[in-house]
Amino acid sequence: MELNVIDSGISRRILVHDWFLDDDNIVPRVVEQYLRTDLPCGLKDCKSCTLPKYSALEPRNEALAKVAPFKHTIIMDIPTMTRFVDLLEDDHIDNAVIIQTHWEHLSTTNPQIARKIDKILKGGEKHLAFLMNDMMEGTFVNPEDFESKEEELHHKLIVAAGFLKKHWESLDIKPVIVVSTDEAKEAFLKDYEFVTTVGEYVDSMGDKADLALRIQYLLKQEDTGPSIYPEYLQLNDVDQGLAAGKYQKGAFRVSPENYLEATVSFGVDYAESWFIQGRVSMNRACQGDIVVVELLPKDQWTLPEKVLRMREADEEMEEESAYMAETAAETAEPASKKAKKTPKAAAKPAADDEFQPLPTARVVAVLKRNWRDYCGLMLPSFQADGTDGLFSAFDKSIPRIRVEDPLYQEIVGKIVVVAIDDWPVDSHYPRGHLIQIIGNNGDQAAEEKMVLMEHDIRYEPFNANVLACLPKMPWVPNPESFRKDLTHLDICSVDPEGCTDIDDALHCVKNADGTYEVGVHIADVTHFLRPGTAMDNEASLRSTSVYLCGRRIDMLPDLLSSNLCSLRGGEVRYAFSVVWQLNEDSDVIKAEFHKSVIKSRAALTYQKAQEMIDDKKAKDSISESLRGLLHLSKKLKAKRFRDGALSLASSEIRFDIDPDTGTPLAVQEKKHLPTMSMVEEFMLLANVSVAKRIYEEYPDFAVLRRHPIPPKEQYEPLVRAADALGFKIDPSTGKTLADSLDKAVDPSNPVVNRMLRMLATRCMTQAVYFISSTMTPDKFLHFGLAAPLYTHFTSPIRRYADVMVHRLLASAIGADELHKEMLNKIWLIKQSDIMNYRHKKAQYASRASILLHTYLMIKGLENEVLEAFIVNIRKNGIQVQIPKYGLESIIFFTKSFSKERRNEDFVDYAKLNIRPFQKVKVSVSMVEKNLRRRVEVKLIEPKVDCVSADADVAAY
Repeated sequence: MELNVIDSGISRRILVHDWFLDDDNIVPRVVEQYLRTDLPCGLKDCKSCTLPKYSALEPRNEALAKVAPFKHTIIMDIPTMTRFVDLLEDDHIDNAVIIQTHWEHLSTTNPQIARKIDKILKGGEKHLAFLMNDMMEGTFVNPEDFESKEEELHHKLIVAAGFLKKHWESLDIKPVIVVSTDEAKEAFLKDYEFVTTVGEYVDSMGDKADLALRIQYLLKQEDTGPSIYPEYLQLNDVDQGLAAGKYQKGAFRVSPENYLEATVSFGVDYAESWFIQGRVSMNRACQGDIVVVELLPKDQWTLPEKVLRMREADEEMEEESAYMAETAAETAEPASKKAKKTPKAAAKPAADDEFQPLPTARVVAVLKRNWRDYCGLMLPSFQADGTDGLFSAFDKSIPRIRVEDPLYQEIVGKIVVVAIDDWPVDSHYPRGHLIQIIGNNGDQAAEEKMVLMEHDIRYEPFNANVLACLPKMPWVPNPESFRKDLTHLDICSVDPEGCTDIDDALHCVKNADGTYEVGVHIADVTHFLRPGTAMDNEASLRSTSVYLCGRRIDMLPDLLSSNLCSLRGGEVRYAFSVVWQLNEDSDVIKAEFHKSVIKSRAALTYQKAQEMIDDKKAKDSISESLRGLLHLSKKLKAKRFRDGALSLASSEIRFDIDPDTGTPLAVQEKKHLPTMSMVEEFMLLANVSVAKRIYEEYPDFAVLRRHPIPPKEQYEPLVRAADALGFKIDPSTGKTLADSLDKAVDPSNPVVNRMLRMLATRCMTQAVYFISSTMTPDKFLHFGLAAPLYTHFTSPIRRYADVMVHRLLASAIGADELHKEMLNKIWLIKQSDIMNYRHKKAQYASRASILLHTYLMIKGLENEVLEAFIVNIRKNGIQVQIPKYGLESIIFFTKSFSKERRNEDFVDYAKLNIRPFQKVKVSVSMVEKNLRRRVEVKLIEPKVDCVSADADVAAY
């Protein structure tokens, strides 16, 4: 080895044989690994390490615990870190070492635990250290020497502890391995002398009774009973099965209509899926887990039950106690599962059913847990004075979690945060522990905080480092050579009422030759938001503004979002402009892009802009500009629909909020105005134009947005509902889907088409951000918009994706230099993942906020009678949509009624005067039972023997 390499701290190079999964094939590879001698041990007083500035350990703890009466640090094995990670935040637990290989293993198998450890390490408040054992001479262990991952990790922990013991010998500091069980302790004692259980360690602290009691409950084992679930396969068997094609790896998703059914999606865009039915086949998988599944023989394939199953409804409709429900109601298999005693008979579809049985599978292993911290309600204990019971998560896809805590009775009925520890094969429920008490059930502030925490919203105020990046006030624009002066144009913005973060403005001028000059002017956020600053880092993590009822959580500080970057009327502002020359048919003749300076003439609402357009007497330049924009937008929209763009629908409501109390005063369904479509069309055109420009300039690094084509199976609810009404929906392509939706019109019932479009919306896949070089151009399509190339450019105040696109476009036109991170594919992919995650969480949080305020509106009302529409009909109940509240609820048929008709398909209910999308009357009120509140919806007309059990509004 060359001398300069040795001097650099690298001691030797080794070759490690590894493998990776490529398109579901196991591919071997050889990896070069360099071992170093200069990496720090983590001890602040260490004189041997050359990089002490990264060190944090200061053990002065010889009197802390009797089982370790000497200066020491602790190292937890993986089961202990998984179950007791919160102890690392406890004031009594300090001077701990996290070893690299164990953290990396948790990052794959239990990422929420790894994220917690990372957060604690970076907090800087504890004496904790991260040991790079897989990169250090003296601690490296070759994984090829072991037959199993468990054996490898066990040995790596022993080697790391032994290395540190010798390294610190002169300082008389010893590492202590902390484990969870006596069995693990015995195993480690064979090779290392300082080993203790977490229970022994805490018990020996003396005056830490509260902590010891908490550990006692976390360690308490349930009496082992007969296995309910199959054991998971060993990793070696999984690897071989995946390589041979016997098993498939994919994402686990629980059905929103039946918690005992799920799908596992895999392949490109998760376009392929296998169906899973029954608790045993689901085998302890949870929402979002990456699982391994085995396809069942064809004679065991089946279809989803045509029934609605909700945990709350099952629990409420069972007469047994909560404890009996644990062993009876929760383990009940679906009727279709019971029917499969004779597999061949179960495989046959109903004679009138055009849908063939779905490929049906069972879970044989979980590769990566998607467990996180869950918000929800602690239910009453199994016994009157018991210390254990069930936790009901806000997320309805999550099973009940069994929690034991010495103070359980004090937290019954409170909104809390719980984490899952494990899910044994003999337990009906996963086991978890309490992390945090948020507040009292029914307290509005606590419930609003729960919405934010449950959806992982970064809602804390911006810190001092971020605020230090803001420009000094008063701010005035400075001349810049590359910036085009467009202040002479009659530009205006058109936004919802009350909007203060105005991203966009428009102008339109008709030229003498009959063509039009049209401009979309977007806030130039990147002038203020520079790469690599604390404000940019925070914006990249937030990735989006979050819109809640009566509250907005900004991506950028208020000085930018509501002032300097907001295109307010009468204010000079920096912008990024797209200016087109369009002909009479709205075809683009030419497109230009400029960094600009503008002065908006007016900040209009949609309603005000519509009034100006409709006022024939108004001949001012702004009114004429708006008329031109509306005229051209209609032609743009028509062209999009001719190309196969979809016109979908959703239920949208808004609340009038008391600004002092935050209480909703009234609820209103959002009205659609032509000016809304007008603005939308030009924003879409700007996004498409910019996408083309940045992709031309940066074909490998363009930040784009795509909407994957939904798998045909996802359209099944839509096709069924339309067929029941005599319409045929053809989902073969976007064009055929759009055309068939246009034809599905019932002149006697105008709501039918809107409801079908709402169903079609639910069949769609999620649109996502991606980096252009990560997939082939044939995958770039935005299905819903029928756009071959698309991005987000028009909302940089509230979306970080738009900020990235602005930087690419500015570089493409020579207005700014491109920061190096925008040419770093690894960083770009990571950031696109963050943006996709944050975008989804923001949507969920917004919906949850609406549901919470729906509760507040209905609270105090008693049996309000409202108009509703039947969305879905199943064998055991109906789903209804209530337009006033934008709410969906389930009304179950009574048991006797459902039993009599359990073999009928839902279309047969026409004889009961019930049909899809029928207008009905319902009563709505708030009820509370077993500490849980829900909206009770009763069917008033027509008269059917049924009971309400709400499924859509969260039971806090």
